[in-house]
Order: sequence, then C-alpha cells, then structure tokens
Amino acid sequence: MAYHDLPVAGKSVRGGRDRAVKSAKVRRNVDLAYFVVLVGVLIFVHELGHFLCAKFFDVRVLRFSLGFGPRLAGFRLGETEYRIALFPLGGYVKMLGEGVAETVKPRDIPRSFHGQALHRRLMIVLAGPLMNLLFPLCLYTVVYLGDTTALPPVIGTVFAGRPAEGVLLAGDRILSVDGDGVTTFAEVSEKIAARAGRTVRLEIERAGAPLALTVRPVDTVVTLPLEREKHVGRLGIMPHTPLPILGVVGLESPAFRAGLRTFDRVIGWDGAPITTWLDLSNQLEGNRGTGAQVAVLRPSRVQKALGGLVELDVYEPKLKVLTPEPGAASGPSRAGLELADLYVSEVEIGSPEHGAGLLPGDRVVALDGVPVPMWANLMESLRVAGPKEHRLRFRRGTEELEASFRLAHESGVTEHGQPYDRYRVGIDNWVPMRLPPPVDKGFHPVDALSEASARTWEMVELTAYSLLRLVQGRVSVKSLGGPLTIFEVAGSAAREGALNYLAVMAFISVNLGLINLLPIPLLDGGHLLFFFLEGVRRKPLRPRTKQLASAIGLIILVTLMVVALSNDMERLWPRIADAF
Repeated sequence: MAYHDLPVAGKSVRGGRDRAVKSAKVRRNVDLAYFVVLVGVLIFVHELGHFLCAKFFDVRVLRFSLGFGPRLAGFRLGETEYRIALFPLGGYVKMLGEGVAETVKPRDIPRSFHGQALHRRLMIVLAGPLMNLLFPLCLYTVVYLGDTTALPPVIGTVFAGRPAEGVLLAGDRILSVDGDGVTTFAEVSEKIAARAGRTVRLEIERAGAPLALTVRPVDTVVTLPLEREKHVGRLGIMPHTPLPILGVVGLESPAFRAGLRTFDRVIGWDGAPITTWLDLSNQLEGNRGTGAQVAVLRPSRVQKALGGLVELDVYEPKLKVLTPEPGAASGPSRAGLELADLYVSEVEIGSPEHGAGLLPGDRVVALDGVPVPMWANLMESLRVAGPKEHRLRFRRGTEELEASFRLAHESGVTEHGQPYDRYRVGIDNWVPMRLPPPVDKGFHPVDALSEASARTWEMVELTAYSLLRLVQGRVSVKSLGGPLTIFEVAGSAAREGALNYLAVMAFISVNLGLINLLPIPLLDGGHLLFFFLEGVRRKPLRPRTKQLASAIGLIILVTLMVVALSNDMERLWPRIADAF
C-alpha cells in the first residue's frame, strides 16, 4: 500500500469505530427507555392497587408518587397530588395518618389509614402485591392472543425404544387424544403429559386415511428449574423432522460406489426437491433398482478462516447416480444408506472420548453391550450412568472397534449462583432438524385466558420456590439480580419483540409481588406482619417497636440491594460499560 493511502485507511477505521460507538449509544438509550417503561408500569400497577383500595374505603390519599426523591413533574387533582419523582426504582401512596408518629385531627380520623378497622388496613396493604400478581394474567393473555400460530399435530420423528415405536409413524397427523380433538402439537403434548401410565386412544390420519389405535405413555420424571421434579407422560415423538443427512453403510454399498459419503446432504432426486429424510426414504422405497440422479451438498471445514478468527463449514454441490439394489429390504437398506444420526461428527479435543480414540465419522453400534438405536438413547444412557466406565462399540470403515472411557466431570456455580455437578459428553452428532410450517390456531380469548392463568400460576410457584430455597441457603445469593439485570433483560426482550417484552414484564411483576409479601419491615409483608401481631395482641404495636423493626428492615433491604448490585456489576458491568 502506498504511504499516501494510509490516512484514508485510518479514516475508514476511525469512521467504522465511530459508527459502532454511535450505534452502541443509540442501543443504550433505547434499552434505557425500555427499562424505564417496564419499571414504571410495574410500580404504577403496584401503587394503583393501594390507591384504589384506599379510595374504596374512603381513606384520604395525600400523594401518589412514581419514584422517590425530589419531584420532577406532577399535578394536583382533588385532595391528591400525583407526581413523578427523580429516582424511578420504587413509588409510594401516602395516606392520611399512615406515619407512626403522625398527628391526625379528631374529625379526620375516620378518613385516616390508622382510623380504619384492621381488616381494611390489611386489604389496603395487600392490594399492591395482589395487583402485581394479577397484572401478569392480563399480560400473558395479550401474549397468547398475539401468538396466533402453532405447530400442527404432525409427527416428525418417532424415538426408538419409546411407546410410540411400532405404533406411530413419521408423517402421522394426530386428530384426537381420548376423544378430545387437537389442532396443535402443543395440545397433543399437554394431553399426553397428563396421562402417564394410562392407555390412550388416538385417532390419526395416515396417508390420507383415518386410523384409530392405542398406546400407553411412559411415566417420565422431568427435572424442573431449582431441582424440582414432575411426573409426565411421554410417547417418544416430536414435530421435528431430520434433514436428509446421509450415513453410508459399508465400502461396497451402492451408495459408496456411487460416490456418496457420510454427512452428504441430499437436496434433489431426479430433479425433485428433497427437504427431509422422510422425502428421501419415500423415493428410495419406490425405487427397485433404477439409476437415479442424486444431488447433494458435501460439507467441508475451512480451518483458520478470516485470518484464523473462525472456522467455516462450506458446502460443495455434487451430482451422483445411485442405483439401489432390488429386493424386499427397505429402500435405504438396499442403497446402503441410513440417517447419519448415529455417526460421530465432532470429538472434543482433550476429552476422554478423544483419548479413547474416537474420530469423526465413527458409527456408534452399542454402549456397554446394549445396542444403541438412536443418538438420543446414547446421550440418555451416558448421562444417567454418570461416573461409571463405558465401553462404546463403533464401526469405522469395515472394522468394528471398542473404546473405553469415563465422562468428564464438571462442578461449580453458574453465573446466577446455582450450583451444578454434571458429566459432560465429549462427542456429538450432526443431523439438523426441520419444523413443519406453522398453522393458524385462530383467535380464542377463553383459551388465551386459560393458558395465561396456568402460566401465571407457574411463575408464582417458581418464584415462591426460589425465595424458599434462597432463605434455606440452597440457592446462593449470587442468584439475586438488581436494576442492571432488569436493564439488560428488558432491552434484550424488547429487541426480540413486543410479546417477549410483555412476557418478561409479567415475570418481573410476579417477582415484585411476592418479594413485597416477605415479612420484612418497610415492605408490604412487614406491614401485614404488624397487623397479624396486632390481631393476636388485640392492640397495635407500640410506635417505638415499629420504629425499631423498620430500622432493622431498612438494614436488611439495603444489604440485599448491595448484594444485588454487586452481582449485577460482576455479571453485566463489562457489557454495559462498553455500551456507554
């Protein structure tokens, strides 16, 4: 490059950097707006609960504030001042006679907070958290109403060794489960999950013809977040259909002689497009020894691409002529082909599997003497067995070999403070999946409300269980997140779409509602604790006792906030600092 070209290049680099910085600042400002809206809406909803309940009982409300500190804007309407304050991480509704040492004129006592009966005060305080727990019901309803498409109830894959094997086939469309009509795959999964261990009658459509059959879902224990377990029914089906990725069986097979190789992706058969393994299988089944032109894409890896920054997989088109053998065997078998599901595509360098001699292209045959029908079965068997030594039999070319290894063990704490202890599998396969086109599931407000109710309750359960585990010490305080976490999550969700943003708002609303119910003075739960003690003692607590409890509550809340901010800084500050 000539010397006089250098400043031009420098300007280009600086210009690119300036654009990147400007883009980061714009994104930061947009994320800040999403954060302020999310927090502001949830605070408003919470305080609105207190406000409406107080008004219902004719309690005089002096101030409705979004935020703490100095007033930024506001107005007075009737006897109430409505304001927005400087610090947006909270809010309050100030009622007459609410303060511990506040003096109220005798004529105003009927409209003061402490002039109300105990049950009324309890309801006013409880209304805020309840609004935060009910608000997600509205948000999730909007989310489900906006989600108008779903996967059809068409089977893409049947897992070997599961109840559906030999009963259901890929391509079957499920019409009903025990007489209940279904229009989406999610409905099928939900109904099967509720019928663990029970015989289920299915009405299906196969090749255009109706068919009725029975199957018994296996009772499966699934692990939920925070180490919870749940029993559900499973058939061993999924809507995903494998792409036509080839596994070539033997060096003397028609496929190998035709020049086809393992991991080739078939894209055409005699000019007809091939998009799934089922498409290819159907073509092979109908072929009785006639040569066919097979178009494939052959993957190859480019090492140290872009100056060593990345590795790239490129695909080279090939056109081969395949002549399957005639006979009664299945189409793929007569061609010497199978789905590449059981072929190793990746071996982690330095892993026990790598040390045992496994290589990409090896075909898994058996684990610990038990034949392996699918890669999913191999993964399940390895993870369940844990630390034991395994004997993996595999085929390489014309040889059958055996490798012995133990899975690599990992333990530690996640970035959210959740401890983990697991075994890592150092091999992987490569069979991309394809989902069927979604179908319009229609506009059903009642169904949306039902799904929203279930989702809200699920979030309440999860949050309550998380808080319980935190108090028990079974979840680390590292799991606590503060405003920076909310900032990050709000921006990320909003960029994924309005429905994701509303779903995150619903989840945080549930958290806000339950946290406010904790029996910590200064929180609503602390006030409820005072009311409970007042009911037991049949007289209010002494002002001095309340003041002391409030001081302790303040210390607890400040400590929790410091911990949450510390976690935020540790997890997110580098990314946020880059944006600024």
